[in-house]
Amino acid sequence: MNVYNRLKRFEWFRNRLIRNKITLVYVPLIIIPLFVLGFASNQIYTNAIVERTVKSVSDNSSLIITQINGKLANAVNAANMLTLNMNKVLVEDQSGAGGQMSELQLYTKITNQLSFALVVFPDVESAAFIDPDYHIYGSNTSMESKRELAAGSELLRRLEQSNGANIWFPMQKRNYLVNNETEPILTLGKRIVNINTGVPIGYVILNIRESALSAVYEDIGSIKEGSYYIADTAGRIVSSKQEDEVLQPITEPSLLEWVQKNAAGAKVQSTRDGDMLLISSDMQGLGWKLISQVPYDLLTEDTRKITKLILLIGLVCFVIALFVARLLSNVISKPIVHLSRHMKKVKEGNLDQQIEVNSGDEIGLLASGFNTMMGRVKELLVNISAEQKKKREYELALMQAQIKPHFLYNTLDVIYTLSEMGRARDVQRTTKALADFYRVALSQGKDQIRLEEELRSVKDYLSIQRIRYSDVFNYEMDVEPEVLGSMIPKLTIQPLVENAIYHGLKNKMTFGLLTITARCEDQKVVLIVKDDGAGMTEERLHDLRASMSGAQQQVGYGINSVHERIKLYFGEPYGIQIESESGLGTTVTAELPYQAEQER
Repeated sequence: MNVYNRLKRFEWFRNRLIRNKITLVYVPLIIIPLFVLGFASNQIYTNAIVERTVKSVSDNSSLIITQINGKLANAVNAANMLTLNMNKVLVEDQSGAGGQMSELQLYTKITNQLSFALVVFPDVESAAFIDPDYHIYGSNTSMESKRELAAGSELLRRLEQSNGANIWFPMQKRNYLVNNETEPILTLGKRIVNINTGVPIGYVILNIRESALSAVYEDIGSIKEGSYYIADTAGRIVSSKQEDEVLQPITEPSLLEWVQKNAAGAKVQSTRDGDMLLISSDMQGLGWKLISQVPYDLLTEDTRKITKLILLIGLVCFVIALFVARLLSNVISKPIVHLSRHMKKVKEGNLDQQIEVNSGDEIGLLASGFNTMMGRVKELLVNISAEQKKKREYELALMQAQIKPHFLYNTLDVIYTLSEMGRARDVQRTTKALADFYRVALSQGKDQIRLEEELRSVKDYLSIQRIRYSDVFNYEMDVEPEVLGSMIPKLTIQPLVENAIYHGLKNKMTFGLLTITARCEDQKVVLIVKDDGAGMTEERLHDLRASMSGAQQQVGYGINSVHERIKLYFGEPYGIQIESESGLGTTVTAELPYQAEQER
């Protein structure tokens, strides 16, 4: 089975023309290696560029993180220094002055210490000191406003509950304890206690501007068309070169998931802006991540140029290979193609084909054999045509002979009965109708008669049946005059009428009506025999239709014989259709081509 399936896969190739086989074998030998080379070089070069970019960005990220951590460390050092200096000012200097230091002197000393811290640690943008009574001393007077707002803030509550450790507050915009309410800031807070007694003496607030952080990765070697930003654990951007992105959540769902769930690493990620090379580096302490993103298309720009060049070379090679393959096919297969064209014409029905034999090689032998074969084929076709004609005539004659006039026996019985009853006139009419019927049925051996003659024969038949079944049915005829001259196979209508009487009207418990209609539609003669008799069950109707289509054993000999004769005379588009419903009656429709006697 496996061998058969393998052979079947190559069956399509065996059925190709020889010139196409040469092309299908020769061209791939040139093209496939080029495409493999292009694909491999593209992958290797792309991977090398990505790896080099990842290493370069990782080195830059390490330098950026180092500098940012340095700024954060400076803020911590400033807080520690202010802890010592505020102890000196508020404990030692005030005790040395006997506790009589004026508010102005105290304000000046505290603000001087804050200003000194900003000079020593310039990464800190602003600083403030808040005493236990919530008096604010700021490095800038704008920080000293909104005392009530600062006193009730979550920031001070957390500092009050701390043990003096440094506390980092998230990047945010505030309208208190800041110089500029519109600029995002990172805040370090520390609770200051008396180093001798442990009693709280105030709180230090140090602010670092976001722009001071983003300036770091603006100055360090940036990647081409790429960008850096810092995100927290919640996926919120805390620092970016794009000001409108700061304090905004990452909107790309797949990128947000990657930032929240993955540790440091690199990945090519699809985003709304296209594929991006994303590189993540952890920033210890605050739980931040430094994210760098580079458009993947920019990284592979040079690779695509190389790929296009290889494709161009491949296209040129394809054209050359196609030309050479065609040249070879003309040299090798031209005689065979010439032979195949003649055979194709034979397949289309043109049997008058003779090939000129110009050589004694294998092709010449094939051409000579072809000529001999065509001569014998034409001879055989003539014989077969004659045999088929005779066969068709025999089939038609057999079908005609098999239409058994069952009513003949019954009619003779009727004549006998009428004669015993002394109804001589009825005997005469019945005998005359029977003779007229068989005169039309025989038709001097003709297989087709005019519709007018067929209808006259049917009337004779109905006259006989009306004598027998005068209390069973009556009949009507509706015939368009223009169809009377059309030629139809004889005994087309009579078997349908006979079926309607014996299987429909006779089995009906009440008086019935038989209608015969003949009309012309679209160059067709449409004959309709309709009765309101017993009808047929769905099962019987299904079996009869299946029998007429040849799907099962024959059912309903009379209708089948008419149907088959019409198809034999005129072809598949013509024949009989049956519609019936149990208890309501049956309609039989016969369609034949319209043909006058001279046309036939």
